Amino acid sequence: MATTRTITVALVRALAAFALSLATAAPVAADWSRAYAPPTSYVGEFGMRFWFGRAQTKKDLFDTSGSILISRLDYDDMTIFTGEAYSRLDFNNGWFIKGYFGGGGLFGGKLKDEDFPPVVAPYSATLSDVKSGSLIYGSVDGGIKLVRGPDFHVGAFVGYHFMRDYVDAMGCTQVAVHPGICVPAIPDTVRAISQTNNWHSLRLGLEASVEFDRRWKFTIDAAWVPYAALYGADSHLLRIGTNPGDFTGPIPEDGKGWGYQFDAMVSYRFNDYISVGAGGRYWHVEAKGYTHFEGRVVGFIAQPQVVHWRADHFGGFIQAHINFGPYRVINGN
Repeated sequence: MATTRTITVALVRALAAFALSLATAAPVAADWSRAYAPPTSYVGEFGMRFWFGRAQTKKDLFDTSGSILISRLDYDDMTIFTGEAYSRLDFNNGWFIKGYFGGGGLFGGKLKDEDFPPVVAPYSATLSDVKSGSLIYGSVDGGIKLVRGPDFHVGAFVGYHFMRDYVDAMGCTQVAVHPGICVPAIPDTVRAISQTNNWHSLRLGLEASVEFDRRWKFTIDAAWVPYAALYGADSHLLRIGTNPGDFTGPIPEDGKGWGYQFDAMVSYRFNDYISVGAGGRYWHVEAKGYTHFEGRVVGFIAQPQVVHWRADHFGGFIQAHINFGPYRVINGN
């Protein structure tokens, strides 16, 4: 609830700042009659970006009623290193299209796997190394500039975002008191748990940019994710087998939730064509749903159990891009 209140306050403040920007920029507001006319020209940019950051993803597994916490898996302090391509087209009637696609590695970090009484007694906590993983993501947005001037604009957009996390947890060491789980320790050359999460998100957001001295440019992109769908799979590889209580394979997981995404950047334009920049981002998404044990536990008639997933990705990036245009739209008058 505290997180929800914090985000609500932030959104209210953002809306207030946005309303103030509309009031102060009214003399140069967009000509709305042009928004309904076909575009006749456009400008654009295309570039590459390298993201260095941190990632954490965590799940809480409950019983079938969702009232008793059974297990918690926390993949923490993973290093993000990805490359991405991005592009943007701005049309003379105020509409724009933008997007990016990237991917790379998740390196390092730890998995802490906790099991709680009364289901698992005594309490168990194990540590595993997250030596490698992967991150693939992309987004496409379409929107319109609500307010624009010769050196700034404020726009609104709607879009789709995809993100895929994959991690391998290696080895297993008991760090609590349970005498039977990962005792003796399992070496970190053995793959213990693999997790794949695919997130599909709807983005609703505001963007703004302003130029200084015809060289420097500040840009911010703030998106609310009112709907996110999670499709994942948990593979407890050391428990896949034929004995009672073993799993027959990966356990599917799904859920629905929400989130938010912030990107901000400062860039410097060398000339009319080439710009470089640096910035930062923070993405958060969470979902509540089910881990589907039914038909996947040897010797038991299992039922789906409630699960709550959270994922945070943040860090800094550097980029370079090429500006092009203006060009005429095909069949433009």
